[in-house]
Amino acid sequence: MDSDDVVDVIVVGAGVIGATIAWRAAAAGRRVTLVDPRPASGASRVAGGMLAPITEAWPGEELLLELGSAALRQWPSFAGELRDLGHDPGLRTEGTLVVAVDAGDRAELDTLSGHLAALDRPAEVLTGKQLRTLEPSLGAARAGLSVPDDLSVDNQRLMAALLAAGRQAGVTMVAEPVTVVRSGAVEYADG
Repeated sequence: MDSDDVVDVIVVGAGVIGATIAWRAAAAGRRVTLVDPRPASGASRVAGGMLAPITEAWPGEELLLELGSAALRQWPSFAGELRDLGHDPGLRTEGTLVVAVDAGDRAELDTLSGHLAALDRPAEVLTGKQLRTLEPSLGAARAGLSVPDDLSVDNQRLMAALLAAGRQAGVTMVAEPVTVVRSGAVEYADG
């Protein structure tokens, strides 16, 4: 085996998590290969880009809310590192709107609003008219909730930024399907 073929880390799957791991490992000085037949084409490409643990909070899941909030606080510096490398991941910091279009949605919105208020988390209840002023295309909205502390990211820009940062850090990309994974080795279509 040629010494050029030896790697320290093999990452299988070039979605958000795999691309991040590959970038961080290479930036830390490891020889990294990222294997995926279609990088950035799976769930990470079509995800909504919501970074919304507060909006998704629910009574009884307070520990999950704290964990999500801790992760959320890391996003601005994470996005800043990518921007510093010349790759803007499209982080948006203006908050999240939750929209209720029927009575069932409104009941859930009221539960969420009360829960966030009890936890002293900022959230503003909005009428349908207030929502349409903010987002004119929300024609059927009956009510909403503005959650200023949630974030979102353009998932396609994020994937492009992560893959570019990885390449910059020295990640070797292999666009082949993985056929076998065993201790110490990964085999893919071209052997």
